[in-house]
Amino acid sequence: MSKSDQLINISVIMSVLIFVSAWIVGLATHKLPVLTTVLNLVVGLSIFIYWLQKQIRINQHIIEGREIVVLGCELIVIACAVYSIVFKQWNGWVKGFQYIFFGIHLSALVLFLIFMLTFKMNKLM
Repeated sequence: MSKSDQLINISVIMSVLIFVSAWIVGLATHKLPVLTTVLNLVVGLSIFIYWLQKQIRINQHIIEGREIVVLGCELIVIACAVYSIVFKQWNGWVKGFQYIFFGIHLSALVLFLIFMLTFKMNKLM
């Protein structure tokens, strides 16, 4: 396994551990809505900033429908997280929405980890 693959695997494992520990701590301290909102905000901003810097770096811009759907969903997650934090809305539809996307983000991380551990790649990026 190459050094970059090991670094990616360690990063993904640490991210999964952060998500699972936030889930456990949130359940134990009854602060799960706050922790899921903060993690969703961080993940959403990370995905959006990564996409922006990638688009700035390339010369020919081809934006697929899948990209638009994922970025649209992440923008909605960011907007709902900011709304929850600013107006201190931890109950109702926003809480359910944050839980759903917390699960989606965690599932995506676990699936990516399984993918990275299953297939050997010559170069990730």
